[in-house]
Amino acid sequence: MNAYDNQLPAGRVPEPGPEHAPSRKEDPIDLAASVYEYGWEGPAAPAAPSVVSGPVVPDGFLPRPIGPGPSAVRGPSSTDGPGAVGPAAPVIAYASAVASATSASVGPGPESGPVVRPASFREPGPLHHVGRKAPAYPAEPTDIPALSAGDLFGALLPDTVVDGGRFGPVTVRAASVRGDGHRYAAECRQDAVLVVRTGELLLVAVADGVGSQSHSHHGSHGILRKLTGQVARKEETLLAFLRTGAEPDFASMMSRLIGAAADELAEEARKEGRPPKAYSTTLRALLVPADPTVPFRGFVSVGDGGLLRLREGGWQDLEAAEADRGGGPISTRTDCLPEAYEHARARLITDSRPGDVLVLCTDGLALPLLKEPELQGFLGERWGSEVPGLAEFLWQTQVRVRSYDDDRSVVCLWEATP
Repeated sequence: MNAYDNQLPAGRVPEPGPEHAPSRKEDPIDLAASVYEYGWEGPAAPAAPSVVSGPVVPDGFLPRPIGPGPSAVRGPSSTDGPGAVGPAAPVIAYASAVASATSASVGPGPESGPVVRPASFREPGPLHHVGRKAPAYPAEPTDIPALSAGDLFGALLPDTVVDGGRFGPVTVRAASVRGDGHRYAAECRQDAVLVVRTGELLLVAVADGVGSQSHSHHGSHGILRKLTGQVARKEETLLAFLRTGAEPDFASMMSRLIGAAADELAEEARKEGRPPKAYSTTLRALLVPADPTVPFRGFVSVGDGGLLRLREGGWQDLEAAEADRGGGPISTRTDCLPEAYEHARARLITDSRPGDVLVLCTDGLALPLLKEPELQGFLGERWGSEVPGLAEFLWQTQVRVRSYDDDRSVVCLWEATP
């Protein structure tokens, strides 16, 4: 029950909300579900493949060419042909149908010949969902968070952030999206995502503000800012540890840097007149050297979330073998910064291969990705075959799964192929 309950206009009955939805202030606009599923004109007829001429991007070290967005085009692949399927085809049934439709439209030819829009992006309109039933929430944002209790920072946070680029041996894509539950309740995004270069190191990270705390969005964005400052001061030392594979030294230093960043975040909360617990957030980060001859990647985490790897069409949970986390890969009981900095876990990833995709994410994506084979297939087919453009990556990241309505933040790193 909140302050907005029972304040409907005379003669109006409350509209039903999605399952498990938080309460929100009354929306004066009637929102028809069909608008969100099909747009104003109803279901659209399947679109025929569109063909344009000429190559998209020059050949390079990337697994596949990069497209400019959901309307991206790609050149014919050496794997295309009758019966060709993507690497994730064993995981999900419709992969074969998608590949067959694509291969039927793309035939062998010179490099300057026609190229075909990938089948998965012919209709980028309504967001895709996996599972038998579509989520009950609208597929697009509804209420816009308002300035509340003087929290200008929360009111100014965008619904969605997308980022990316190339750095040394990796290509990066990152996104942070406000969850369906927060959109419905007109609350701001509590997740944060980071892609930053400091010297010869790439730092990527995600943070998940704890929903039960009033200012956790300050914590999630603040810890990424504080961690960046700490890493920048020790960039040369951290780089040396990564070059030599000195895991104990790396883990010790990262634990100290996390502690220092947490202390700074707690002090920031106190200066604002709030208890440090109000800024509670989880954290996951990766450090990647620019030198392509260095195979090691540094990883540090506090609290829940996910670090997965997509290799040759199969998903690997790189945290499954760590200490007990409540009976499964993800636990509902989690450590949080700035208070639980002593529980930071840091190590090196020593077995990276060309073509691997490292996926760093908050539990808004980690939970469904670990539990839903259909989502594994959907993302595995796309991320395992090519590096998407920014708009494509955002569209893929937002694939919807019923009952998973939290904020969703993810950073993907595509390792270069020879």
